Amino acid sequence: MTQTPDESPRVLHLASWYPSAVHGTLGNFVRRHVEAISTLHRGEIWYAAPTPADQARPENSQELRGNFLERITYFRAQKPVVTGTTRTLLHMAEQVDEQSFDFIHLHVAYPAGKAARILSKRWGVPLVITEHWTAYHDEQRHRIPFWRKWSMRTTLQQALVICPVSHDLAKSIRSFASMEKDDCLCVVPNVVDTALFHPQTSDTAATSSDFQWLHISSLDDEQKNISGLIRSIQLARNQSDQFHVQIVGDGNPEPHQKLVDALGLQDCITVHGEIALDEVAEKMRNADALVLFSRYENFPCVIPEAWASGIPVLSTDVGGIREYLSTLRGELIESENEPALAEAMCRWMEGNPSFSSAELRSHAVSHFSVEAVAIAYGKVYSQVLHSVATSKTALR
Repeated sequence: MTQTPDESPRVLHLASWYPSAVHGTLGNFVRRHVEAISTLHRGEIWYAAPTPADQARPENSQELRGNFLERITYFRAQKPVVTGTTRTLLHMAEQVDEQSFDFIHLHVAYPAGKAARILSKRWGVPLVITEHWTAYHDEQRHRIPFWRKWSMRTTLQQALVICPVSHDLAKSIRSFASMEKDDCLCVVPNVVDTALFHPQTSDTAATSSDFQWLHISSLDDEQKNISGLIRSIQLARNQSDQFHVQIVGDGNPEPHQKLVDALGLQDCITVHGEIALDEVAEKMRNADALVLFSRYENFPCVIPEAWASGIPVLSTDVGGIREYLSTLRGELIESENEPALAEAMCRWMEGNPSFSSAELRSHAVSHFSVEAVAIAYGKVYSQVLHSVATSKTALR
């Protein structure tokens, strides 16, 4: 029989990244995971938000969101950020009954990992980790200071179960943490609000005859390669003028707008800054396809959001994307290969290949919906409870 949230184990979520008054979109995928999990499991989410010296420190907040309580405490940012994060989270813990929670579920190992380790041992409750960070991959590890690597490894090694969002990330974590076995690794993908992201209805369908491309990301050029995308669009523009590309993100749009202007592409590219999630969903519905040209990724949320909206995805073959993006749902191209991207865009605009909006939507609902991800985490929690119970029995 399925447990109701009132009957299920109570979870304390600790977030290293989370939306706040300091950064409204940071870790929004963490909030979505917590929202999904809370449909089956009660709990709280705590986030210690570092505030830069040049910003006024916001008021601490506490808000009930369905079956979970969200607590955000702000502190003045100093290096290393782990010190303030740990101090703040442990202070928050002093205000609750230590028997309140059956699990600690950490989202991203650093910088909240040290507090998670301390509370897990202090309260005698198991630690579960969800990981999204691209820093574990070989080509990114050299950027992490030695002491931070030690902290991350220590946190990972204390967890009973680690849930990467892709098998590619699981492989990198296993290597990073020098794990001999991968028994503790259980892949759970990012979650999509399939009620918000849905296909266009026939009575509100766009009437433009031009092919509508959409790109959504952080606009970080080093990772997302927006400049390469824009140059690829210039190549495609030499073959066709029957398309338009919208580039949307929560990063700085100015450098990308300058490149668009310099290349004279204002008629076919519109660059936006940050927009609300419901506006993102609307743009998805009005697009014909999502295009990504990243240099490295795990598995970005925008891909299943596109499928939930009934549109295919043209993306570089990096990270864990190939685990989910088959030829039924889009196409993969080589990273950095601008002519290949331009050629694929032109081929898609000519109508080949074609994709089923209904099948894209069905796949998203069955794999990435709130219900699907909640059930997946429910299985993880059951595994942890069974492991703890078995260990206690063996000690008797």
